[in-house]
Amino acid sequence: MSASAGPPVRRSGTPAIAVASLYQENLVTRQTGRAVRDGIERLFSNRCGEALAVIDFRDVAVIDFSCADEVVAKLVMGSGENPDSPENRFVLVRGVREHHLDPVECALRRRGLAVAAERASGEPVLLGDVDPDAGEAWHMLCACGRIRSHELARRLGLEPESCDQILSELYRRRLVRRCGDSFESLSFTFTASTADEARAPDELRGIDRPEPLDG
Repeated sequence: MSASAGPPVRRSGTPAIAVASLYQENLVTRQTGRAVRDGIERLFSNRCGEALAVIDFRDVAVIDFSCADEVVAKLVMGSGENPDSPENRFVLVRGVREHHLDPVECALRRRGLAVAAERASGEPVLLGDVDPDAGEAWHMLCACGRIRSHELARRLGLEPESCDQILSELYRRRLVRRCGDSFESLSFTFTASTADEARAPDELRGIDRPEPLDG
């Protein structure tokens, strides 16, 4: 299976992050999707605390429903099945193009799930089953990067209590990350982490030599 992932990296105040780059152009069949997902899950199997799996779709020319269900939907299910667990798992999908949208959205909506994503252009997009108010709040949060609930409420013209409820639900579904009294988008988390990684000494860098995902 053509995919690689760097080992999880954690810097102070950030979750452990692993990037899974999918180099196989055609992601079809449930067996292929299961192999990709198993490889990503192994990266976090012995780790506690917050973790962010970043799935890079830039080189994927074709993905079918069954593969999208195994790779994306089931990873999301694993992150949200036990929202009160100390093992907080988040999923971010990057490099999404138009031909990815239908199979990924269908797989997520069929299970009542959603995932934070970025188009190939870098534009944030929320895929799956989300109500309009939550979607609007999520997009505003992405535009800000990190923001306190009362400030987001002011920008959206919402009552603070309503905004608190929306953000709490987005966090419960692992679509945003909570940082003290603020919330931040997963794209912001990833970008901040990679910026820290670039500034780190060579011996601290954890994603220089990707390891193959065997499947």
